[in-house]
Amino acid sequence: MSDWFKASIDLQKQMLDAQKQALDFGSQATKAGDAMVQAQEASRKAAEANLAAWQAWTRLWGVGPW
Repeated sequence: MSDWFKASIDLQKQMLDAQKQALDFGSQATKAGDAMVQAQEASRKAAEANLAAWQAWTRLWGVGPW
């Protein structure tokens, strides 16, 4: 009887450890996703700034429709 009870407790501990690992992995994936979004936002802002710089340059020299 005690062996069955101990096995049951051990199984529950293993299940809790697996759930904790899954939550840890999910947290890491969320952090990586946040970093990716921040990188994409920075890239978008850089592209917009580059476009604005080119438009200003072409206005300066009068060669563009801007």
